[in-house]
Amino acid sequence: MKHTTLEDIVDQFDAFFIDQFGVIMDASGPYPFAIDAIKRLSKYGKPIVLISNSGKRAKKNCNRLERLGFDLNLFTAVITSGEVAYWTIKNKLEDSVFIKQKIYLISSDSDTSPIDGLSCKTTKNTDEADYLIIAGSGSDKKPLSYYKSLLEQMANRGVPAFCTNPDLVMLTPNGTSFGAGLIAKEYEDMGGSVTWFGKPHPLIYKFALNKIPKIEPHNVLCIGDSIEHDIRGSFNANCSSALVKTGIAAINKEEELINSLNFSDTPNFIIPAFSF
Repeated sequence: MKHTTLEDIVDQFDAFFIDQFGVIMDASGPYPFAIDAIKRLSKYGKPIVLISNSGKRAKKNCNRLERLGFDLNLFTAVITSGEVAYWTIKNKLEDSVFIKQKIYLISSDSDTSPIDGLSCKTTKNTDEADYLIIAGSGSDKKPLSYYKSLLEQMANRGVPAFCTNPDLVMLTPNGTSFGAGLIAKEYEDMGGSVTWFGKPHPLIYKFALNKIPKIEPHNVLCIGDSIEHDIRGSFNANCSSALVKTGIAAINKEEELINSLNFSDTPNFIIPAFSF
């Protein structure tokens, strides 16, 4: 684990997987250095793939990035856990072509993109749900106890759940709060079955690596702010990793962070921020 800067390590790698929240932006908008850093990184002529645990579909995420001032042409691909989950769930539901399954959706900002276009019906009644999709958290408005009482009946019935955003902690304009991943974890603790998408789980890395087929995983640098998601996921995908000291990582004191790490959670590099 080496303390360094982005500029000092760029030449060592052939492609970059960059996390979104905590690396190039927070809940208030882009970090002041991020838009320029993407432009400068693109001048090296190496693929840049945004790989995010957003439960939103990729197009919706792209629209947001564009509104915030990022040039989408500089990214080889924008991949979200929501997009990876969508196609997996779509294939599963299409196997049940004669019966339209009823989905109970938990998302943030009333976002329906995780289910738009799926062969299913939505339901607001937990008694009717055939599947549960946990795509986001409204933790700025509702406590965890609200979700626990909501989920209990579905867990008791054995309703299968898909978690399309595994983040346990999320950034909000007022600090951090619990993410969709913690809601899904509570569901598992109740005995519910959860299929997980996004970092650190392997499928999202498979999608990302398929966008750069000529580049070996060990020549890819994954840049993120979460030990549990970004660093562990990159290790499992055989990629290299750099932890930025922004976002979630900014909350942890470095001594505590280092002492808590096991081998798979140790970044190859620590950099102050995603900036040059």
